This record gives sequence, structure tokens and C-alpha cells, in this order.
Amino acid sequence: MEMARLSADRLLLLGPLQVTQNGVPLNQPPSRKVRALLGYLAMAQRPVTREKLCELLWEVADDPRSELRWCLSKLRPLIDRPTTTRIVADRKQVWIDTSSLDVDAQSVARRTQKTLADSSPSELRSLLAVFRGDFLEGLSIDGAPSFENWLAGQRHRFGQLRLQLLERLSSVLPPESDERIEVLRECIEVAPFDETLHIELVRTLLRGGHYAEAQRQIDASVKRFQTEGIDQESLEAAFAAARRSTSNPAVVSLIDAARFDAPSSPPATATRGPTLLLLPLTATPESIADADSLTSDVIFGFAKLRSFSIIARGTAFSLRNLTSAAAAALVNARYVASGHLRRDGKRYLASVELIDPKSDRIFWVDEFSCNADDSFAVPSLLAARIITGLDAEIHVIERNRALLMPPASLDAWQAYHRGLTSMSRFTSDGNRKAQHFFKRAIAFDPTFSRSYAGLSFTHFHNAFHLNVRESEREIALAFETAGEALMADPSDPAAHCALGRAQWLAHAHDCAVGDLNRSIRLSPNYAFAHYSLAFVQCQTGDPGSAIDAADVAARLSPLDPMMFGTHRVRTFALLRLGKIQEAADRAKLVGQNAGDHVHAHAVAALTLAAAGRIEEARAERQRINELRPDYSFRQFKEVLHMLNDLTDIYRRAAKLVHIPE
Repeated sequence: MEMARLSADRLLLLGPLQVTQNGVPLNQPPSRKVRALLGYLAMAQRPVTREKLCELLWEVADDPRSELRWCLSKLRPLIDRPTTTRIVADRKQVWIDTSSLDVDAQSVARRTQKTLADSSPSELRSLLAVFRGDFLEGLSIDGAPSFENWLAGQRHRFGQLRLQLLERLSSVLPPESDERIEVLRECIEVAPFDETLHIELVRTLLRGGHYAEAQRQIDASVKRFQTEGIDQESLEAAFAAARRSTSNPAVVSLIDAARFDAPSSPPATATRGPTLLLLPLTATPESIADADSLTSDVIFGFAKLRSFSIIARGTAFSLRNLTSAAAAALVNARYVASGHLRRDGKRYLASVELIDPKSDRIFWVDEFSCNADDSFAVPSLLAARIITGLDAEIHVIERNRALLMPPASLDAWQAYHRGLTSMSRFTSDGNRKAQHFFKRAIAFDPTFSRSYAGLSFTHFHNAFHLNVRESEREIALAFETAGEALMADPSDPAAHCALGRAQWLAHAHDCAVGDLNRSIRLSPNYAFAHYSLAFVQCQTGDPGSAIDAADVAARLSPLDPMMFGTHRVRTFALLRLGKIQEAADRAKLVGQNAGDHVHAHAVAALTLAAAGRIEEARAERQRINELRPDYSFRQFKEVLHMLNDLTDIYRRAAKLVHIPE
């Protein structure tokens, strides 16, 4: 471990500047500029020109180079040792060689990401103990704006690292423990105006039965926001939601419900999501019945998807003769969709556009077709594609809206979409950010099932890919949050899908298939449920059924960011069916689209090797080495629940590309 090999000489920058030799603090130079110069050089990764240092610290000086020489002369006895010269300077450049000097800030910067991803609570505590305060706490230089800007940037950087470590520690501690409560308090001291932290602390206190303490915290939080002139309405609404979600009646008497349930504070569910108005599709007289049937099927299917609100069929049909803007204003719809159905030879063609009713700008347009000979099936065949196309496009627009919002002003719906965006990166950092936003959405609206389902999926990814060392805990959390999603909305297909994926993690494959099929029955147009079913079936079930489910997912969502997963499903299924070269072709697509997903690159490397395409396999093996140098076949086998037929094929392939057992 890094702490075991630290130098006897230390430079402490996270807090008031301090230099120690063999554990003994040395007297610090009284000059602020000497201390500033030491901090700046210690953080530099390469030599710094004297000209740059003069500009940094002496905006106005008679002889800045002379002053720089004087400052360096004060640093040498502090940093250099009789047998070690650390301050290296020539006529042009200055540098501090820190190879034999432990600099706490550099150590934290090196270790944080690994600690966040893989560490135990003790390792997190150990790294957090390095923080004695702000970076170069108490130091400022009048008349040196460049240095002050650099200093502010470093303080923000290390403040964020400290906050990430505290939040990570909070996530691995027992949910209602005293230590977690203290960690949340420390988080608030680091980020005093992050509403999410205030809300989570209050929720934790309430769940632990600390009702009086929760009331004191609510009062303190609201006062802190009021003192700074920050609108506290959303904070109060979230506290009210936390109160309502606590079953113990004692809470009602301790927390002033009237204050938080006042009409001036809109309920969090008011910002759940936008409303779509689908105007009846137009058509030629001979096709008008099909067009009306198709419109009805899209409205019905969209409602079952439960992603957004959609105006009911009767109201939508009554508005068919109005303009988009007039119709949207009557029903308060953010989006309007309209289109036309026509017959072209042996095909039905449906063109659909999504409109901003305020500006009449077209967000999205597409055309869908099916065989006109199957006229009885026209509505259902076309409706599925239209539903998923509209759903995907509205989600993209909503995510982009959320990304442009300041984090402090996000409501539940916007925080949920920020979470989706971060989660889709499939990295440890992205997953942590996603959890932060999903938890924020839940704090604002505890009845919003999709946020729980999203949170469950982040735990799935941790157990499957990003934090396998804590897979037992992550599986339990995936189950817990999926269960909370079902309690919030038993008819949400995403909640059943989340539970099915958690069941798969726990090797309850039959239960997983059952839950995923329930998700599909609730919403046949939910592409992710079809993909998830294919994911389970390709490894432990029927490979033919897996391919069928993957085909449905791809047809419903052809531009899905999870498309590499669909290719992976087909790879497994084709390999189990003995179609090795077809499997290798699919595996090639997996590798091309997998980003930083190490197991997906392993699927590509091993399948290509099994097919005898060694050069292509080696390229994927190199990518694995870049992502995780210690990657082994055991890691691959543990996260995937493959039957013996696949395991044997891949074990032989692993030897060909030198992936150790």
C-alpha cells in the first residue's frame, strides 16, 4: 500500500502548509509568497519558467526576478537535504523534484479514483484523514490575481475529491449508522448548498428514529439557505416528502407539516415529466379507419410504457381540427406528435413528426412501414416502432434540457435524466454521478419509481462490471432499490425489469425470466426489457429465444446506446448454436461499440480467438490490458453465468490470447 512507502519528509498542502522531517514539523517561512511558491511548484508536473512564476506572484514589482531568487533561497533549507537536492533551477526554469518527498495533495490525486472504485471503508477513512482542511488553507496573496485564480481552482478540485470520498464512504456504511450521519454532516460542510446532502441527512435521521434531531437539521438547513438568499422552496418540498414517507406518526408532531405543505410549494410530482399530445393521424378516405386505429394503439401503448404522460384518446380525437399550438395550450402539452398514414403499393407508410407547439419547430421526423397484405396487423406493427421512436426522441430532448440546468436547480424529473446520462457512460465515475442524481430525484419525489429502477441498474453495473469486489453488497442494493421501485409503482415495466436483472445477479434465472416477461407484458414496446430477457436467455436459457428477443429489442430501439449489448447477446447465442464465424462477426461489433466496458471487450477477444481470428482478437486483448491490466478468465467467468458449453469454448480461447486463468 502507498502509505507504507512514504518518504520521511512530507509536504502537507491539504490544510495550512506544513513541512515535516522524520515526523517533526519545521518552522514555516513567514513570507506568504514563499509559501505560495512552494505550493505551486510542488503541484507542478514539470519545470516552470521563471517568467511564468514572476507573472504568477508579482503583478507589480520593481525586480520580480530578484524577488523570485530571494524566495527560492528561503525554500532551499526547508526542502533540500544535505544529500538530496530537490529544488532544481537554472537560468530559465525552476522545478521541485518530489520523487523523494511525500506531497499529500499529489498522493490524494493519484489514489482517489482507485479508492473510490475498489476500496473498503477503512481505506476511504485513511485517505480522508489526509485532508486537514482546504488546499493551502489560510493563504492568500494580495495583488496576485493569477495565483488567486489557480488557488481557487485547486481548492475546488480537492474539495470535490474530498466530497466524492465522503459520499462513497456514506454509500458503504450501514444506512442508519451514527458514523454515516456524521459523514453526511461532513459532506454538508464541504458542499453547504448541495440540497441533495441536506435532504439525505434528514431522511437518514428520520429512518433512524432521530426525529428531534431531524427537526433541528431541517431548521438549520432552511436557515442556512435563507441567510445566503437562496430559494429554499424545493428544499422544503423535499423535506415534506421525507416526512410523508416516514411511517412513524411521531414525525408529524415534530415537523411542522403546514410549513412544508403550503400551496406556494408545488409538489415534487408536478415536475414528474412532460405531456405528449398525439393528434389523430391523417389518411386518405380508404385508410382513415386504419389511421384512427393506429393512433389509438400508439396512445394506448405509450401510456403502458409509463415514461411520459400522454393525453387520452377521447380528448386527442376531439382536438384533431385544431392547430398544434392551440391544441397543446388547451391540454398543457409540451410536445405534439402528428402524422399521416398512406398506402404505397404493397406497403403501408406512416410518417410521424414531433413538434414544439410553441415555436412550431420540428424536433424529429421518421417514416415507418409494414406489409399492407397484413392489414389487420397494421396498427400493432407500426405502433410499436412509432412508440419507441417518440419515446427515445423525447428522452434525448429531456436529457439535453437537464444537462443545461444548473445542478442546484434540478427537479426530480431533470435529476433523473441527468442520472440516465451519467449511467450510460458505463464508467465508475459515471455510475457514481448517476447514483447521486437518482438519489436526488428520489429525495424530491419518493413516489417516482423510475429513479429507483435507475438506481437499481447502477448497482447491477457495480456488481457486474465496476465494483465486483463488493458484488454481494451491490446485489443486495440492486434488489432493495428494485423493490422500492415496485412499491412506488407496481405497474412500471422498468421496476419489473430492474427486479429481473437483480434476480439474474443472484443466479435465480427462472425468477429473472419471469420478472422480465412481466415487464414485457406490461409494456410490449419496452425495448430494454426485451434486451434484458435476451441477455439472460443467451447464457442460461434457450439461445434461439435469446436471438428472437434481441431482434425485437433492436427493431424497437435501433439507435440504442446499449446496442453493443445486443450484439453481445447474439454472440453468445450464435456460439452456443455452433455458428462460430457468425458469432465472431457479431463479436467484432461488440468490441467496436463497447467503450470502456471491459467484459464486453473480453467477449470480443475470446470469441474472435475461438473462431481462429487471432490478430483481431489480439487487438481486443490490448484494449482489455489498457482498461484492467490484471484481468483474468476467472473475472470473466464470475460475472457471466455461462453454461458449460460456453465456458469450455472461452477457456480454450483465453489461452490463445494469453488471458490468465
